[in-house]
Amino acid sequence: MKRLLIVFGLLLGIAIGTAGLAVFLSRGGGGGTGAMVLRFTISGDLREQAPSRGFHIPGFRQPESFANVYVALAGARQDARVKGIQVRIDDAGFGLAKAQELRDLFLRLRDAGKFVRCYLDSAGDGGNGTLEYYLASACSHIALAPAGEFNVIGLFSDSSFLRGTLEKLKVDATYAHAGKYKSAPETFTEYGFSPPAREAIAALLDGEFEQLVKGIAEGRKLPPEDVRQLIDQAPLSAEAALNHKLVDALMYPDEFQAATDAALAPTPSYVDLERYTAPQGFSGKQIAVVFAAGTIVRGGGGEQPWTQEQYVGSDSLSETLESLAEDASIAAVVLRIDSPGGSALASDLIQRRVAKLQEAKPVVVSMADLAASGGYYIAAPAKKIVAQPGTLTGSIGVFAGKFSTRRFQEDWLGIRHETLQRGANADYFSTLDPFRPDQAERFTSGVERTYARFVKVVATGRRMTTEAVDAVAQGRVWTGDAAHQVGLVDELGGLDRAIGLAKDLAGVPAQDRVRLRFLPAPPNVLDLVFGQRQTRLPAVLAELLRQTLASGQQALELPRELSRLNRPF
Repeated sequence: MKRLLIVFGLLLGIAIGTAGLAVFLSRGGGGGTGAMVLRFTISGDLREQAPSRGFHIPGFRQPESFANVYVALAGARQDARVKGIQVRIDDAGFGLAKAQELRDLFLRLRDAGKFVRCYLDSAGDGGNGTLEYYLASACSHIALAPAGEFNVIGLFSDSSFLRGTLEKLKVDATYAHAGKYKSAPETFTEYGFSPPAREAIAALLDGEFEQLVKGIAEGRKLPPEDVRQLIDQAPLSAEAALNHKLVDALMYPDEFQAATDAALAPTPSYVDLERYTAPQGFSGKQIAVVFAAGTIVRGGGGEQPWTQEQYVGSDSLSETLESLAEDASIAAVVLRIDSPGGSALASDLIQRRVAKLQEAKPVVVSMADLAASGGYYIAAPAKKIVAQPGTLTGSIGVFAGKFSTRRFQEDWLGIRHETLQRGANADYFSTLDPFRPDQAERFTSGVERTYARFVKVVATGRRMTTEAVDAVAQGRVWTGDAAHQVGLVDELGGLDRAIGLAKDLAGVPAQDRVRLRFLPAPPNVLDLVFGQRQTRLPAVLAELLRQTLASGQQALELPRELSRLNRPF
């Protein structure tokens, strides 16, 4: 025990010392008084979480958080020291809506008189570069490597159907769904798209493709029809991209840097975005920005360490919302949602806390890439809902089901079962056999009850009739733009607009800068060393167990083929 305490003490001391040193070293970045240019590298994901506290494990690159980027770019707009920003786009591991949010931040920097210069080695290196280029098209200057590729080829969606596989394995998939567009179970029950599923996916592709074309055309000052033609002609060479005015220059990285230096003589100081500190000068008011990112589950939330899959826990998020309702220093709350949904029960528990918080102070929802199914359920009680045009939202519907494996076990594995029961439906949740007809009827009724409750929650929150909600529900997924047109979203925009609305609703003058409190805090050093955050099984194993064991769970989750649409590039 003594040795264990010594080891514990040493680890604690090292962790605290490392964290303190990291925080000390992070101070002063961007704190000078001379002209500066920010540097921002976009590579991989952009996590929905609060700003990091300056701690990084040596040798491990932490994914950049959206909050870090937002705070820095919003602050740079009003910082006279900042002349502009250099953006290097390697790859973007996020969706269209978040790309639109970054584009908006770039455009607001340009409106403030700052330059935004972008560099790409390639617009898709052996892959689809549509999202990366769409992001770059908001920049005032785009440079591409001379040997780079220009693979701006549009949208592609692929869906797999496992019914034939399950039949070969003699596994029975039994599902019920409420909402004709709630197509997630079709992965297991069909050989291909049902007509409603095909209709929904086609509409999403049309809407998002239109947004991509429009954004590129406006950014490059080209006719939309020309952009469509160039996408159909791609892949293009770097020279062709330059000739068609899709990029401004072909340069190597050192030439790109030299050009920036020459344009800003005397040479300014360069500061990495994550080390930049914007001037303060906030008023006394605070607005809380609460992140709800990941699959919605009962209990505690957190992150699965192997896959970095995130979970929104009903207990942990409810506790946060309850504490904010009682916090007099918080004038309003922005609930930032990036979730495909999840458990119906967990979603209902969270929406109750959102509704109670709304009684105490204004709540505005800001939707990121996804706020669908259960993600929309928890948004519905808010005073206002803001989404990007490319956000995937809606999916107001329910499905539930189970796999039955008796035939697989007997015919393939030679396993025999002999069961005994007391109670006519004691085998209701058994994964050996499909439901009997009376049980299937009861199961379907339960799904329909959950759907009716979902519709009622949305109708109450959105101040609509249940008939009006049902007409735009049925499990259909909408882009943010389309959701705005049918009344599921109040305004189009990003976190900036949501914070502005929250200020208005809280009576804070538009010119006042409010202090933002981001919640929950990102994992700290003790979490990383001692694993304080709740973790869960790897995603594939968790999905397998959910499908085979949790047969009674009613899911409010975005169909998988649709959730992939927001990362289709």
